[in-house]
Amino acid sequence: MLRVRTGAILCALGAIALLWTGATRSSGQNLPGTVLTVLAAGLSLLIAWAALGLVLVRKPRSGSVPLPVEDAPEFHRMVAGLAADLDVPAPDEVRICPECDSWLEQDTRRPWSRPRTVLVVGAPFVWWLRVGELRALLAPVVAGTAPATDPAIASARAWVRRLDAVAHPYAARVRPPSAVPWTAPLRRVPRAFARQLVDLSRGPAEVMERDVAAWASARAQEIDAPLRATAHEQVGLAYAGWDRLLTRLAAPAWDLGRYPDALMAGVVAALTELSQRDRLADVFGARLAERPACDLLVDPARVDARVSRLAADIFADDGERRPVGWEDYPGEVIEPIWRTRASVLVDALDASDGRRGPANVGRVLDRIRDRAPGARRGRSGPARHDAAAFDPEHMTDHVIALVACAAVDTGRMHAAVDWLDGAVLADTGDRVADLPGLVGRAVDDHDDVPLRTWLDGIGVRTGEPIRLGG
Repeated sequence: MLRVRTGAILCALGAIALLWTGATRSSGQNLPGTVLTVLAAGLSLLIAWAALGLVLVRKPRSGSVPLPVEDAPEFHRMVAGLAADLDVPAPDEVRICPECDSWLEQDTRRPWSRPRTVLVVGAPFVWWLRVGELRALLAPVVAGTAPATDPAIASARAWVRRLDAVAHPYAARVRPPSAVPWTAPLRRVPRAFARQLVDLSRGPAEVMERDVAAWASARAQEIDAPLRATAHEQVGLAYAGWDRLLTRLAAPAWDLGRYPDALMAGVVAALTELSQRDRLADVFGARLAERPACDLLVDPARVDARVSRLAADIFADDGERRPVGWEDYPGEVIEPIWRTRASVLVDALDASDGRRGPANVGRVLDRIRDRAPGARRGRSGPARHDAAAFDPEHMTDHVIALVACAAVDTGRMHAAVDWLDGAVLADTGDRVADLPGLVGRAVDDHDDVPLRTWLDGIGVRTGEPIRLGG
């Protein structure tokens, strides 16, 4: 890695020296000499510009929130004890990120001081794993602090980070939000130069990181070995629960300009439900008797709120968002989404045949049944631009929303949160209705009798208008 960097610098300096040597000898003597002088000056400026970009750029740290000692003294003691057992330096800083991963990174914001080693820990691990499991999981990561303090390795990593930050400014988030248009050609010069150097450095960098990872893994082999297998099993479970929570509960809130302010509490609830559904209750119960790693934090709820906000900033589109608690989530997120989808469905059906009418369940079910293969369609049939609204998958989702709105309007049902399935409709006893099954038969099989029977049983009059949103 150092040879690649040194070779690139020497080649650039050699090229400049040769150009200026030839330009100096022939400058002013003839036209080619003058052209060579101008060329030498131009290339020198370009190379200097590219080199300056590499020197000044700093790749920002990944999205994470700091965890200072005063906020988690026990957590820091656990990490320091683990480093002592591994006989490696303790990390200089600990941070928490909203991802299912853990790693070491270098903080190079202070250009004239030693890079600080930062331990980044995935928040789902902190809330779900037990203290012993998290310690075992972090052992190979913390072992990597020894190579990270080696001057040659630290210098090589800093070089690669600089190259990556220049070569991929969008991924590295180093490009300013607004840039002067005429500077675009100038920005392309260091970017192209950095991409060439990235290609030269990639092979040596991968070899170096593989060697470092192998060394750290071997160093941590004997630390908490019995718990490591259990920890890795729970990591797989955490991935599954975290993904479902994000896609089925967090993402809909983000789309509305809100964000759940306790995602980690939701992770615990989702993983608890997932464990019980997978018939792991016996093993799960014994494991729950042990202390969770989040107990090592002074105020887990406050850290959860900060991580939840950061997750929205990282995984969702830009925009202002307001927090919402899980207790308010059904009324402030689920119901508005249902009513908006119901409105979209009614508008699409009205546009399909040019006939507007009251928004109620009976009229929608009649029109869906009439669109069965071989059944009589409206005079004009579905409009071409509305064809996508009649896709079976989209239709089912929208009809579920319409039926749910009608059920909620009776006061006998309410929107509720299922930690794995997302938005559900429940009765006063918190029993969840099988809307996907009932609506699926009505939409896909054109058999709406079971759905109408169920609606009649909960007091929904299919001819009553529904309050729509949007």
